[in-house]
Amino acid sequence: MPFPLTRIIVRRLGGGGKTIHQRLFQTSPPTTSRNSQILDLDAPKSTKNEEKTGGKKRIEWSGGSILMLTIPAFAFSLGVWQCYRLKWKLDLIEHLKERLGQTAVELPEDLSCESLEPLEYCRVRVTGEFLHDREFVISPRGRFDPGKKTSAAAGSMLSENEMSSHGGHLITPFRLKSNGKVILINRGWIPTFFFSPESHQKTNPMGVITLDAIVRKTEKRPQFVGQNVPEQGVWYYRDLKQMAETHGTEPVWLDAAYETTVPGGPIGGQTNINVRNEHMNYLTTWFTLTLVTMLMWIHKFRK
Repeated sequence: MPFPLTRIIVRRLGGGGKTIHQRLFQTSPPTTSRNSQILDLDAPKSTKNEEKTGGKKRIEWSGGSILMLTIPAFAFSLGVWQCYRLKWKLDLIEHLKERLGQTAVELPEDLSCESLEPLEYCRVRVTGEFLHDREFVISPRGRFDPGKKTSAAAGSMLSENEMSSHGGHLITPFRLKSNGKVILINRGWIPTFFFSPESHQKTNPMGVITLDAIVRKTEKRPQFVGQNVPEQGVWYYRDLKQMAETHGTEPVWLDAAYETTVPGGPIGGQTNINVRNEHMNYLTTWFTLTLVTMLMWIHKFRK
C-alpha cells in the first residue's frame, strides 16, 4: 500500500518574515492529520491564561491582591467622610452668619466664660460709657466690614488710600451702666495715621451711650505672628486674659456693629467669621490617592 510522502519546505521571503509551507504528496488516498506536519516558525505563542480566557485579561484574585485592595478602599472611605465634614462646616459657617443678623439681646450680668460661650457671634446690646484714656490698638488688621466693597466701588480717595489693608482695630474699655464692670469693645478699623489718640479724638463718643456689638472669644496666637508686648502697648492678636490684666477689665470682648460707625471715626462691623475649613483640600487629596492606588492595583493584578 503506497504511503504518503510528506515533505516540508520552509522558505522565507525577504525581510517580511512570511513563511511559505509547501506540501508534496504522492498519489495516494487521503491522509490523516497524523501523517502531515506543518511547521509555522513565526506563529505567536499563546499563553496559558489566553488559552483559558480566550485572550481576555482577568484579575488574579489572591490573598495579596485582596490585602492590597484595602488601600484604595480605605482612601475612598476617607474621601467620602471628608465630604460629610465639608457639608457640616459650610452649614456651621452659614449658621454663624445668621447669628450676626439676629435681634440684639441684653448682655448677661454674669460675664464668666461659661455664660458667654453660647453667645459667640451673637448680637448683644450694652449701655455705658467709653474710657478713652485707656484705649489701645491691635495691628496690623484689615477691614472686614460690609461697607468695604461699597466704598471701594465708589472710587473715593478714602477708599483707595486711607482705607487700604494697612491699619488696625481701635480697642476701648467700656464701663457698663448696669453693674459698673469694664469690658473691651473693638470700636472698629482705623488707618495707621489715626493710631495716635489725638488724631481721632473728635470722633470719640462721650457720655452714656447704647450700642449693639458682637460677642467674641479669645484667640490663639496665629502662626508666624509675633508675641504681644503689653508693657510696650504692642498687640498682635486677641488674648483676652492678657489684655484684661494689662488694662484692668473683664476678659470680655465685643465687636461694635457696623451701624455704630461714627463719620470720620473707626469703622465698626469688623467681625470676621474665621472658621478653619480645609475639608475641600482633604477630600481632593484622598480621592486622588484612591485613583492612583487603584490604577496601580489594576496594573499589578490584572493579567
